Formats: sequence, C-alpha cells, structure tokens
Amino acid sequence: MNIYLTQPATREMVKPRRTARAAFSRKKKKINVKPYLFLTPAVLMLIWWVYKPMLGTLRYSLYDWSMVPGTEAVYVGLSNFKKLLTNKDFGTAVINTGVYILGMLPFSVILPVFLSVATQGLQDKVKKLYRAFFFVPMIMAPVAVSTIFQWLLHPSNGLINHLLQTAGITANNISFFSDERFARLMIILISGWKMLGFATLMFSSALSGIDRQYYEAAALDGAGKFRSFFHITLTMISPTVMMMIMMSVLFSSQWSMAYIDVLTQGGPYGTSTNIYYLMYKYAFKDMNVGVCAAAAGLFMLVFVILAMLLQKLSSKVAFYDN
Repeated sequence: MNIYLTQPATREMVKPRRTARAAFSRKKKKINVKPYLFLTPAVLMLIWWVYKPMLGTLRYSLYDWSMVPGTEAVYVGLSNFKKLLTNKDFGTAVINTGVYILGMLPFSVILPVFLSVATQGLQDKVKKLYRAFFFVPMIMAPVAVSTIFQWLLHPSNGLINHLLQTAGITANNISFFSDERFARLMIILISGWKMLGFATLMFSSALSGIDRQYYEAAALDGAGKFRSFFHITLTMISPTVMMMIMMSVLFSSQWSMAYIDVLTQGGPYGTSTNIYYLMYKYAFKDMNVGVCAAAAGLFMLVFVILAMLLQKLSSKVAFYDN
C-alpha cells in the first residue's frame, strides 16, 4: 500500500514542477524585442539632446567659467548659488516670473475656452476661417511680432498713442516699454496675444470630441446653455484645461523672454525682467556661466515640483470619458 501511494505521488509532484519551469522558459524566449528596437533611436536622442545638456548644466553650476576660449572652469562648489540668491535682481525676476505665469492664464485658458465655444456652432467654413485667424499670431516669429508692436506702441509716432490722443483719453504720449507702469503689462499682452490662437485651437479640438448626446439629454432635462456649459462642456474638456494650465505655468515666462529681450531688455529698472532673461543676461552679457547654470538648476527643481503637483491635481480634477 505504501509503495502504491508513494510512487505515483512522486511522479505527480515532479511533473508540475517541470511543466511550470518549461512554461517559464518558453515565456522568457517569447519576449519581443522589436518595440524596444523602435524606441531606441528616440531614447538615444532624448538622452543626447535633453539629459546630457541637463547634467552638463548641473555640473557647470559648481564651476566659475566665462566661456572665453583658452580659459578653464574653476571649481567653486555652491558659491554660484550664494551669488545668485544674494543678487539684487534675483528677487525681482522671481516675482516677475510669477506675475507672467498668472498674467498668461487668461490668454491660455479663460479666453480660449470662450472663443472656442463661441465658434463651435458656426458652419465648417466659417469655423475654419476663425480658427485660422486666431492661429496666425502663433506662427509668426517673435522678433517680427516685437518689431510690429514696437512700431504700434512707439512713444512719439506710434498708432496707439495717436488713437489715444485722438479719442481724448490722454493728452501726452505714453512710453509703453520704458514706463514702469506699462512695460510688464505690455509684455504680458503681447505674449498672451501670441498664445491665444494655439490655446483656442486646442480647446476647439477638445470640443469636437464631445458626444452630442450629452447635450441632447441635458436639453430634455430642461438644462439651459449656461448649465450645459458648466456641467457638460467644462467637465468634458477638463483634461485639456489642466494641460493648458500646466503649459502656461511651466512655459509662460519662457515664451515672454524673446519680447523682453527685444522690447525692454528687462527694464525699466528691472521691472519687466524674468528668470529666463536673467539667465540669458548672466551667461551672454556678464559671461558668468556658473551663476546662469545655478539659476537654471534651481528653477528646474522648482518647475519639476510644480509639474508633479499639477499632475497630481489633474488626476483628481480631470474627467476622462472612457
């Protein structure tokens, strides 16, 4: 009896082990390497063009170097961060960066939502015409846009000053780019005007993906246009809203840097500068790569934290219609 029970039990115990081991071995052999081969060029380019310069920037933040040919970088440790934090222009640049971020939100979120909703019900040809009209500023070169506004807002012979004086709003010419009251506002308006078309196109695309049955059901329940807008439209485009908020927070100061450089050069008295123009000034005007790299590394950390917080907020607020 013992022989009968022991012999079959041993065979049955060994067989599943061998079967499981063979299945695992076959599974290992079936790993498909083709997707990894297709991804390899993109990953290598990402490493070469993004992560390698980023690591180089972090390295240069610990060195003092003027970029002059023949000079060598001298290791100074955290001295560049100390110089940056004690610089008199740094605090103003940080405040202005926050102002540009908040000032761009209406042009990247609020106005584009209403423009896209207002043009959504138009005929296809008219809708495409309006969207193209809104998008044209986005494809214009920043230097060309700056030159146009430099002429329009010229203090003595600009069109805007002429119209203001003709309408009796002001008796004197306004120096929009050299007056502390207007310089920063003008940079925000010009940057926002250029950003408006791209954001409108993004929201129009999001609106096109909403199922019309939601609006029909809401109309049967007695919901008006305003209730449908707040309860259906905003809910369905909430992922795009969060994406545009994230883009505005992370890139608004970068978008305005070209206009600052051409129109105000950070003035008057640093009232229109931001952290990106300050980095440009450290590197190419003061020839101080170390302080520029320190500013870049510090704000990279700040924006990474902001991106993580916004991503977490998006996962809680955004609604995906799956």
